[in-house]
Amino acid sequence: MSVSSPFRSMQRVYFDDLDALNILHNVRFLLFMERARGELFNELGFRWEDDLADNPDKWHVVAEHRIRYVKPFRGEGQVAVELIVVKLGASSLVIQASVKSTDGSVLYAEGESRLVRLDPETQKPCVWSDRMRNAVAPLVKPAPSR
Repeated sequence: MSVSSPFRSMQRVYFDDLDALNILHNVRFLLFMERARGELFNELGFRWEDDLADNPDKWHVVAEHRIRYVKPFRGEGQVAVELIVVKLGASSLVIQASVKSTDGSVLYAEGESRLVRLDPETQKPCVWSDRMRNAVAPLVKPAPSR
């Protein structure tokens, strides 16, 4: 399977995603980033429903989220979420995300998530599998300047 970087996902904004000012609610940006990351992992062949023996890398946690809101998104519609893997460590993975207009011309928010793989028994950080490393390594790009 071929996945390009940045990975791009379209996310639908519904009425219930909006606040009283008709602006996309701030927590929804993180939700869209999470959904896009799930789509990226699916495209790479890592499915949540897979047995732990087949997909040990699904045993990971979000260690950190950072987000910066740039411009309000108003009303219903669609946004594009672009993901760039900027670091693949021994047990961690850092992914930058940008939420943009569908044509990419307007930046609404940008953020970064750090994931850490855990050993299911000890709950301590452990190395990503070779399968995960081989799938993700080609996508790693230097962090774009913000």
